[in-house]
Amino acid sequence: MWKKFKWDMFVTSFIPLWLSIIVIDVWTIILFILKNWDADGKISDNLTNVFYGNYIQFVSIAVISVLVLVSIIGINSFLDKKLTKDKKHLPKGKIEKATKANKLSSEFLLAYILPMIAFDFGNTQNLVLFIIYFSVLAYLCIRNNNIYTNILLEFKGYRIYTCDLTCKVLEDSHTYHDSIVISKSDLTQETGNDVPYWDFENYIYITADRRDKK
Repeated sequence: MWKKFKWDMFVTSFIPLWLSIIVIDVWTIILFILKNWDADGKISDNLTNVFYGNYIQFVSIAVISVLVLVSIIGINSFLDKKLTKDKKHLPKGKIEKATKANKLSSEFLLAYILPMIAFDFGNTQNLVLFIIYFSVLAYLCIRNNNIYTNILLEFKGYRIYTCDLTCKVLEDSHTYHDSIVISKSDLTQETGNDVPYWDFENYIYITADRRDKK
């Protein structure tokens, strides 16, 4: 389940890219229709012509739609279980210091998403190159847990903070400096307070909303 969650987090972090590809594909299909639609011909023949003339675009839209939808459902289900249903069993960590990491999302957008829009997704060669590049990036990000910069979580109201967080490890307390903490709460106002959390691994955490009474 944890590996599936990491994959879902990676996929949804690229939602702006997927939307861009869908817009490009739909635009290509519309232009093809305007140029090749035969007003005197049968609708079925026209539709067949549109599909075979743009089969890459149609397959791309279908695959992306299913992939993103499944990942969104997977993330919502995972977070609901970990942060809501199992909330009372979550460990708590003390916020020693917290600052907003405002630049992480924009840096991720500029570094990873915008360059990939340059691929011509209607060209088979470019599509293969994109799949290779994206697969390598997915392997590296998931293997190294670089999956916390997530557009979907931004839409759900989460923000990223850089924190010093004191957690209990066995019977001892340990402070993890410069940890990445994802939270709906404003952690800059939680200094000195304990917050329930679930950890991706040491130094990367997501906190449960303490206002959620479920």
